[in-house]
Amino acid sequence: MCGILAVLHFGGESVDKNLISRMRDTMYHRGPDDAGIYIKGPVGLAHRRLSIIDLSETGHQPMTNEDGSLWLVFNGEIYNYVELMSDLKKKGHTFHSVSDTEVILHQYEEDGENCLHKFNGMFAFVIWDVRAQKLFAARDRLGIKPLYYYADSEKVIFASEIKAIIENPGIARTPDFQALADYLFAGRAIGDKTMFKGVREIEPGYLATVYRTGRTVCTRKYWDVIYDYDHSRTDYKLKDELFHLLDDAVKVHCRSDAPLGCHLSGGYDSSTIVALTAQHRAPLKTFSIKFSDDKYIDETRYAKAVARHVGADYHETSPTAADMGKLLPYLMWHMDVPMATEGGFAYYTVSRMAKNYVKVSLTGHGGDEIFAGYPAQFQACYNRTDMLQTHADPDRTASRRLGRRILYSLLYKSLADICRSLRNRISKKERTLEDVWVQLHCGHLPDNKMVFHPDFTKALRGYSPRDDYVKPFREVNAGYPLDKCLYHDLRTYLPGLLHLEDRVSMSVSLESRVPLLDYRIVELLATVPPEQKIKEFLPKYLLRGIASRLLPAEVSNRRDKLPFPVPGKFWTTPEMHKLMRLLLLSPDSMKRGIFTKKVLKDASRNINTIWPIINIELWFKIFIDKDPYWLDKSSIKV
Repeated sequence: MCGILAVLHFGGESVDKNLISRMRDTMYHRGPDDAGIYIKGPVGLAHRRLSIIDLSETGHQPMTNEDGSLWLVFNGEIYNYVELMSDLKKKGHTFHSVSDTEVILHQYEEDGENCLHKFNGMFAFVIWDVRAQKLFAARDRLGIKPLYYYADSEKVIFASEIKAIIENPGIARTPDFQALADYLFAGRAIGDKTMFKGVREIEPGYLATVYRTGRTVCTRKYWDVIYDYDHSRTDYKLKDELFHLLDDAVKVHCRSDAPLGCHLSGGYDSSTIVALTAQHRAPLKTFSIKFSDDKYIDETRYAKAVARHVGADYHETSPTAADMGKLLPYLMWHMDVPMATEGGFAYYTVSRMAKNYVKVSLTGHGGDEIFAGYPAQFQACYNRTDMLQTHADPDRTASRRLGRRILYSLLYKSLADICRSLRNRISKKERTLEDVWVQLHCGHLPDNKMVFHPDFTKALRGYSPRDDYVKPFREVNAGYPLDKCLYHDLRTYLPGLLHLEDRVSMSVSLESRVPLLDYRIVELLATVPPEQKIKEFLPKYLLRGIASRLLPAEVSNRRDKLPFPVPGKFWTTPEMHKLMRLLLLSPDSMKRGIFTKKVLKDASRNINTIWPIINIELWFKIFIDKDPYWLDKSSIKV
């Protein structure tokens, strides 16, 4: 896990070593173990290293091949590097290290851009091909590792984090109001947009090429989920095939020359990963979080049961309410963008503890998206969620946004507007799957004059995020509603969670791995018809079948569904109240031109509406205004 940077000046101007060093070192947290730079005239590659595979100096980056015709900076892991290295040696390639980094170079020599189809891993990398005079960049299939770029007529810059790009003084820090509208509607920027105008994201499963003489970044999709159902397999045969594939995924994810452990919530996803990891890496350490005063969101009794069952060394931490207000500026600086969910605070807390013991931690992220575990998926497809036992609305993101929309409606809509909305809801007009999905997940469109400032609406020039948001429903080749929803979660919701996981774990220099998102598992599940995915409407039916082989009964028999939340009382501390007042009621906030003054004043008094607004204002103060007070706060760890 590392931080990468690549710069190409189209006009031949030499890369400034001091500037590229400064840009690289904004990502020091991603790689405190080593640093390197390669500069050759108008080309510069820079790297910060977190040593995981091949801890020796032979793993240093930027890395080159034998004749210096290729140079590489790489972030992530290629889990099947052992097998690929063996095959490449048989074909005559000579290796000078035992690192997965060198495998990328030789596989590119062998297959060119098609090398991507050989890699099983989480990765983002940039290759400077000296002979072709081009940069070749790529991101892994699911978007586990990040990659961004900026391009104009003079230069192109690729980097692991946006902050490294905008450290270049020649790049204006201008907010992208369409991306802000996306965030307020869907929780994150949609497609390749970012919150910074001119800075784009390489989307999951995409590659990019840019020639020195071409001056244009060309991107294209190299991988996608293709649904092609196999109805011939029995449940037993399918579960057995999935069990062996998941076990192999965990086995290769355990490849590490640095200490390795597991995050453990006590739910199906992380518990299954812990049980399988314990068979390949023993003794195993697990890391859990406990909100001791809220029994409805405390899963530690299940986590402890799993740890006992597999013989793991259990570790637990409890964040305090006072921590949250102090940490938000720090987390915002690491995120680069407004956070979709307050779960980042909890995940940071458990990652910070894990870093005291290990350098790599496996998590259960992705299970709900690929195995069908979210209530909204069942509500949208089958108009029911009774198969899940919940203490509160478990689809945290959906409930928060829906709650905000209801509250905004009561505060800012006229009685006539409310009556008209109610008539539409009870009318017999059939709603599409897209309509239901948007209602369950999304907030306001930017044409709401009672919420958004006229300047914000004007700046958007008629842009609405709805079409971009529902586009995956129209692009997927699946015919069944359930797989349409799973695909949409994979394309729009999961990237936001993976962004959060990457940034929070990297903030403490911890590598986070997600075995459930091994692309082989995703592709296998795309061959499973919906009736086998959720037999008798049982969420995560297939994963439950695996869990029953591995976990104690009290965990494998669970039917409840809990989020990864923050207790409501955390928002009522003096630290949080002070933070809200400083951010939302400051003169800068009032004249920002995004929300009406009434919304800002009401939000400062109401925790149900505070999250997106406080995130946006904090983001502006740190990244756009470069306010010294908030920049100082963003450097404080807790």
